[in-house]
Amino acid sequence: DHGTWSVLAHVWPDADVPVVQLSLDRRLDAQGHHDLAKRLAALRDEGVIIAGSGDFVHNLRTWKRAGGEPYDWAGRFNEAVKAALVRGDDEALIDWVGLAEDAQLSVPTDEHYLPLLYVAAQRQPGDDVSFFNDVIEGGSISMTGVRIG
Repeated sequence: DHGTWSVLAHVWPDADVPVVQLSLDRRLDAQGHHDLAKRLAALRDEGVIIAGSGDFVHNLRTWKRAGGEPYDWAGRFNEAVKAALVRGDDEALIDWVGLAEDAQLSVPTDEHYLPLLYVAAQRQPGDDVSFFNDVIEGGSISMTGVRIG
């Protein structure tokens, strides 16, 4: 996945760290992905970083190549996802279609959204949630990053 490599190449450009990449099992629904992610949580205690690359909002059909302001619907859904992350509301994240009225337009296909569930499932009591690079490119691609812990 170019998303994992491109992020790690900037975070640790000279690092020599092993990376294990997981593919999304298309047979699983959102709950199944979250359940699998919960089973990976034990790795965190061993110093393993669980990173997910994707987008809260990813609608290439409406992407504006020249850039521009985010669509209102993209901004609303991005904020709804962030609020659910801050609340620790994994159920809302799993049921992303019900999270906000703009869900279907913001996430027309789920392959860019599902990695978020792997990150959210790692949250432990007392973990801080912070956001970085909180921008929406081309009106409809959220580049927002989240750090948990």
